[in-house]
Amino acid sequence: MTAAADRESCGVKWCDEAGVHTIHRDYLESIPAESGRWVLGVNVVRPHSSTIGVELTTMPRHGRSTVVRLGTQEAELLHEAIREAVERIQRRAGRDDI
Repeated sequence: MTAAADRESCGVKWCDEAGVHTIHRDYLESIPAESGRWVLGVNVVRPHSSTIGVELTTMPRHGRSTVVRLGTQEAELLHEAIREAVERIQRRAGRDDI
């Protein structure tokens, strides 16, 4: 059976997981970081029968991956914090006091 056929057998239409699985994932983005030494994965997940959330996965070139699952409110707080950090970086761009 192909991965596409496996995904079709999952009852969750947005799930990208293949084969038998208990955690449904919608893979959104893999972001290279630190000159390719890390990859940060961002997924929408629904583990077992619990609520949908966001999953962040850090994958180093060498070593073990780390997974952090966030609820909707936690993900929103992270979103706001990252947006604020980017805005501060942009405001300070070109200034000597960075």
